[in-house]
Amino acid sequence: MAMQMDSTSTVDMIAVAKALGDETRARIVGVLGVRALCVCEVKAALSLSQATVSDHVRVLLEAGLLSTSRESYWTVYSIREDLQPETHQFVSLLVEQVHAQFPEDRARLADAPVFLCRAEAKTGSVAGHPRALHRKTRRT
Repeated sequence: MAMQMDSTSTVDMIAVAKALGDETRARIVGVLGVRALCVCEVKAALSLSQATVSDHVRVLLEAGLLSTSRESYWTVYSIREDLQPETHQFVSLLVEQVHAQFPEDRARLADAPVFLCRAEAKTGSVAGHPRALHRKTRRT
C-alpha cells in the first residue's frame, strides 16, 4: 500500500534524507539517540572538531530533526520528540544501525562525563587530560 503524502511532507522527507545521507550526521543522530548532548559531548563521542560538529548540527537543525534547550550557557541538542511517525520510525532505525556500525561512538560517550564542557570550564581538565580554560579577560 503506497503512503499518501502532501507536498509539504515530501519536502520535509527530502530534507531529512539529505541531512541523514551524510555519515557524520548519521553518527551525530546516533549519539543523540542515547541522550541529549551539547556540542562538546558530541565532539568527544565522535572524535571530531567542534567546528565540524557545529556545522553538521546546523544541517540537522535546518532539516527539523533536532530540538535545542538552554542549560545556563550551553545549548543542548536532542532528537525532536514531535517528529512525524514515519520520520520517527526512520530515525529510530538509523540510530540502531549507527549503534551497530559505530560501537566506539557509544563507548566514547559512555566514558565522557555528562556535560563535558561544564566540567572542563570548572576544572580545566577532564579525565586527566589537561585543557586550557577559556577565560574572558578584561582590558583596562
